[in-house]
Amino acid sequence: MSGAVRTEGIVIRQTQTTGARKMVLLFTREAGKLSAGAYGPERGKSGSALAFRPFTRGLYELREGRPGYFSVTQAEVVDACFAIGEDADRFAEASFVLEFTDKLLPERGACPEIYDLLTDYFDLVQARRDDFRLLTLSYLIKILQLTGVFPEAAEVARELRIDPNDDILNCMSFLLENPLKRMEKLTLKPEEEDRLFALLRRFAGDHLELGALKSEKMLRSQRKGDIPWK
Repeated sequence: MSGAVRTEGIVIRQTQTTGARKMVLLFTREAGKLSAGAYGPERGKSGSALAFRPFTRGLYELREGRPGYFSVTQAEVVDACFAIGEDADRFAEASFVLEFTDKLLPERGACPEIYDLLTDYFDLVQARRDDFRLLTLSYLIKILQLTGVFPEAAEVARELRIDPNDDILNCMSFLLENPLKRMEKLTLKPEEEDRLFALLRRFAGDHLELGALKSEKMLRSQRKGDIPWK
């Protein structure tokens, strides 16, 4: 990337540095994950402040100075994702998904399919009133498939260490065979969701060397009785 480029992106996190300057980690559709410096107020509901909040999807004009160093010269909010912060369960699930995605993304590698999947997840989790975990389960399967580590359907039982006669495989098969958007109004029993989450999280930990995430403490506090994934 050279010169200035305008791209859609999702804010993964921001870090305040000095004065009104901040560093923003963006997941952009065209250029993948990158860090950029930006100026603007840290607080408030102005467009410039919202454009750099985690979860926000916006249009960003990026200029590359020296190689690998970017600055945001313009920012426009597309969706501030206010609804994510209006429910503790919704916020916990979305925080986990955002951090999980961050850990899987390469630096400076375009991943448009994952970007579209994440925007779909944020749209659906904001619209849904409860049982946000089902969306998270579907998202985890889809992103693991996109990264190429999730097993083929015939190998799921063996790779995830599930008894071939276990009924939980029916739930797993349904999630595998249907797109994320199909989960918009569907539900599963809480105990089934908890088992599936534990299986998927353990699989990700084993195959991606993915250790504990900061968001998991909050996630567990919202889902009392979760089966530990370790």
